[in-house]
Amino acid sequence: MGRPALIIVDMLEEFVNGRLSTPEAKSTVMPAKKVLEEFRKRGFEVFFVNDSHYDTDFEISVWGPHALHATRDSQVIDELKPLQNEHVLEKHVYSGFFGTPLDYLLRSKGVDTIFIVGLDADICVRHTAADAFYRGYKIYVVEDAVAAYIDKNWKEYFKKVYGAQIVKSKEVGAILDKNWSSL
Repeated sequence: MGRPALIIVDMLEEFVNGRLSTPEAKSTVMPAKKVLEEFRKRGFEVFFVNDSHYDTDFEISVWGPHALHATRDSQVIDELKPLQNEHVLEKHVYSGFFGTPLDYLLRSKGVDTIFIVGLDADICVRHTAADAFYRGYKIYVVEDAVAAYIDKNWKEYFKKVYGAQIVKSKEVGAILDKNWSSL
């Protein structure tokens, strides 16, 4: 069995506190922080995959300017600030895998299972999960640490299409200990 890693998708100022914020997005902060603490406590890998758009990125034509590169809006929220040894990757489309070194970094660290938290379950989390599935990763999505922007029925889709396990933030520590306590 390989190792687990946490992927934090777009927990950015723009989506939590900015123009594209929703009450649901705000409600994910504390559960995401709990999951992050569980991974940090055990020394498992943490990856932040963050929108960091240029005005020519494809998404801009759909969503308008958001999370623009090198602005406060594209920064991880203070509650989840990355540590120096954690990976921070910029992305320019929905998926955390497309055009980033995420797959290479995960594989180089022996990761075969990912836990995903972040925004939004039906957009960037969905496309990141799809690309993880295509690459053979086992997927856990932390239900209370993601929010949906459009499709509020995302859970069944993730289970049926990606074989994802949907868990709560309070369960993550026990899952990690049960499956990876010997690492």
